[in-house]
Amino acid sequence: MSSPGNDSSAKKKPAPVEPVPDRSTADVGIVCTHKGELKAFLKRVDRQRNYTEKKITVRGGFLGETIRLVIAEAGEGYASHRAATELLINEHRPAWILAIGFSSSLTADIKPGDIVLSNEISDTHVNSLPVKCTLAPRKRIHVGKLIVADRHPVTPAEKLALAEKFPGLAVDTSSLAVAQVCQERNVRFMAIRGIVDTLEEEIPEQSASMIFHPTSRALGSAIGTMFKGLRKMSEMNSWRERANTVSANLDQFASGIIEQIAEAIERKR
Repeated sequence: MSSPGNDSSAKKKPAPVEPVPDRSTADVGIVCTHKGELKAFLKRVDRQRNYTEKKITVRGGFLGETIRLVIAEAGEGYASHRAATELLINEHRPAWILAIGFSSSLTADIKPGDIVLSNEISDTHVNSLPVKCTLAPRKRIHVGKLIVADRHPVTPAEKLALAEKFPGLAVDTSSLAVAQVCQERNVRFMAIRGIVDTLEEEIPEQSASMIFHPTSRALGSAIGTMFKGLRKMSEMNSWRERANTVSANLDQFASGIIEQIAEAIERKR
């Protein structure tokens, strides 16, 4: 009979199971209309991966070494922004979601390149939602009401008429959709809008398409502009440069905010 110490039939202890890293959960989610709004910011995002679901392009990656991001390019439309927000929450469970993108000024005090943060978002159909914002306004950073319109106003007359009926700091067409889903799902929310044009400026049709709508539509407008002469191309290039400047300002502001959010999340873990 073999001794207990030499019993080959004795059961070996199972090797410890290594925990499977969670590669789907994000700290912060971002919803935009098209990637041109995040052109500068996306250059910061490391180890990017992407997939497409229901016409929504989703990009995952890291800001710095540890801040996990997920970004949804929703495309045009209120419903698409709701769907993109629901997708981020269902699949990636971010603690915060930011609606980031381009807007137009609705007041003479806010200039191109400025940043507007919402403490309230209202649409033109009597819907209004308060938004908690603990940040104080400072130079070129404004805090106040955002107006969400059914279509983006591009002429001075359209913007003035909207501002008179629905006073606010800036206008876009989608941020309320993101805010509503976040409220319904108890996810922290912030809207960060970069101002492209003043209250008094008119944006030509092709440039407005490039700035405020998805890339495919803007590309069609750009091709059409090529056949209308150098003056039109020069005008469009000028607006493209302005949009790039606004994207750079959004990048600088949003990256700092995301780092603060990540620090707060880490303290709670």
